[in-house]
Amino acid sequence: MTTMDTRPVEEIRFGGARVFAADLFSPAEVDQVRAAVDAAPAGLWHEGTRTPGVGGMATIGEPLYRSRGRLGHYAACARAENRVLYRHFRLVHERVATFFEQRYGLPVVYADELAVPGFHVFGFDAPGEYAGGGWHVDALETQAPSLIERGADITAVVTFTVPFELPDGGSGLDLEADVPGAPPGRRGGGEPITVPYRTGTMVFAESELWHRISGSRCLTPGRRRVTYQGHGVRLDGRWIFFW
Repeated sequence: MTTMDTRPVEEIRFGGARVFAADLFSPAEVDQVRAAVDAAPAGLWHEGTRTPGVGGMATIGEPLYRSRGRLGHYAACARAENRVLYRHFRLVHERVATFFEQRYGLPVVYADELAVPGFHVFGFDAPGEYAGGGWHVDALETQAPSLIERGADITAVVTFTVPFELPDGGSGLDLEADVPGAPPGRRGGGEPITVPYRTGTMVFAESELWHRISGSRCLTPGRRRVTYQGHGVRLDGRWIFFW
């Protein structure tokens, strides 16, 4: 990919794969976004299950991975929520989009039937070690009907996460490189790495990588992990961002 980024980007290599990190938000802006999370309209919140050892989870916006079996519901949520979600978190959407527009030299756009990037909010009631997520690749471009129809025309993908609040013992992103020469469909098994999250620093990948949310360590009660999440596909000379 041709890059035109103006902000310093850290490249992290492991087992033939790579991810990147870029500082996008100042401490004052991180606080501003955290306040916006607390003030998000009630209609944007989608509650998840409260799982022992994992914590309570909610999303701001409805992500595709939670609506794979109800694509009509996903599209309806996107149409109802996208404009409100974008306006309420304009600082985040515009900062991230501008970074990638400068990096790739192409515009970032959104689609009515695809949810604009949103937030994961995990709450930890008590001190302790909390499990992360399961190993997976996102591959959301193979799950949204409007993108499946244009799959042959998608020329690149990007995934990104920006942490805005973390438990006081830390959290991060676990990744594994693919084993060279592995059979088709087998992912991971190669060199592992954990990328610690830092508030205001975006972690992004330019390929579909085998990954999971790291565990979280909470030293004091009432902590949260709040992350802005998104995906993008390059299609028709532009990037479409969604989640």
